[in-house]
This record gives sequence, C-alpha cells and structure tokens, in this order.
Amino acid sequence: MCLAVLAPMAAPVAVASAPATGPASATAPPGTTALSASVSPAEVPLGSPATVAGVLTSAAPGTLVLQSEPYPYRGFVTVARTVSAAEGHFTFPLLRADRNTRLRVLLEGSPPENGALLTLVVDPRVKLASRSLGPGRALLSIRMRHGRFAAPRDGEAWWFVRAQGASVFELAAVTAARELRPGLLDASATVEEPSRRFTFRVCVNPSWEAAMGPASAHGRCPDHPFVLHGADAR
Repeated sequence: MCLAVLAPMAAPVAVASAPATGPASATAPPGTTALSASVSPAEVPLGSPATVAGVLTSAAPGTLVLQSEPYPYRGFVTVARTVSAAEGHFTFPLLRADRNTRLRVLLEGSPPENGALLTLVVDPRVKLASRSLGPGRALLSIRMRHGRFAAPRDGEAWWFVRAQGASVFELAAVTAARELRPGLLDASATVEEPSRRFTFRVCVNPSWEAAMGPASAHGRCPDHPFVLHGADAR
C-alpha cells in the first residue's frame, strides 16, 4: 500500500489518499419507479460517518432498504430502513464502516437487481512523527489505525528520504511493521539525515491492504530510488 505519506522534519503531516469531496451516486435500472442514491463522502477516514441519501420517484412514499456488503464481499445484509418523504427524498442514519464496503439501496420488496449500487472507501488513519537523535540522525515513525481484521500479520515498512532541494527519494531503511494490537500497526526507523531539512516517505504492504483505501493506493512498495511528479511531488 503506497500510502502517499509525507512529512518534512519541521512539521510532520500525513496524507493518506485524500478523501473524495463529492458523493458517489448510482441510479437503479428503470422500472415502474425511479430510484437514485448517493453516498457522501464517497471516501472517509476510519471512524468517520458517511450519509446515504437519494430520491424515490413513485406515486406514493415507499420504504427504502439499505444493504451493506463489507470486504471481502460475501453477500449483502440489510442494515437500515427508512421511508421516503412525500416528495420522494430519503436519508438513512449515518453510516460508519471499518473497511471498504459496497452498498445497495432498494425499494422494499423489489428484486436486488433493481437496487442502486454504491461504494464507500474507508482509509486507515495515519500518524507520522520525526525526531532528531543528534547531528546527522533522525527517528522516523508511523502509526496506522485500521479495521480489526482476523489474524493480521506483521510486515515491512520501506523508508525513503529526500534532501531539501533534491528531486530523488533514496531508500534509507527497511524495517518491521508490527501489529501492536487489533487495529493498530506501528513502524519506526533510524535514518541518516540527507540534509538539515528533508522529507521522508514511507510505504507498507499490510496483510489487510486490499480491505482499505482506493485501488490506486494498492501495490508493492518500491525497492529503489524514485522521483515524484505533479501533485505527488509535494
């Protein structure tokens, strides 16, 4: 999971696949009624709520069913019901998920294929820290709060540093990435500072990688120097 995690020594920050600002929306296939729904935000940090809302166009208010299918996507389960207002608008109670989740909104009693399909992406929460250990050495660390998955395995963290004014991130260390307790991954590394001020980047491939974050954040960590371009170069 290349998490796009960056931090200058002076002001550590974490950016883990910035959540989408707009809703993900879907419309059910045409039939005797028209149903549209959206989830907003479509991507949230772990623990943050999302709202599922939409419009049902029919002759009378109807009961809407919200179904959830969390990763690894083994079947939908009904998690909430609501009744549309007179004009057809509806909103479900706030939804919280601990992993990527497929959602389906149905008019109660209608076949599943008539449902509006949505996707909620859930990102781990990332906290970075950096501390000087004296001239030329620094301690870098990362903690990731994630969903509680069965038997998560320890892995590795790949640490890259870039000197102030340079363009290349150099591999500085490869360390263990340990699951300290359910839902908490921790890693740290002592590195040689390439300059008085520098940026570091860390990549991990946790055993639960496929369950969280967008597909664009998934992929093997690089094992060689690299240069970032565009917005990622910040």
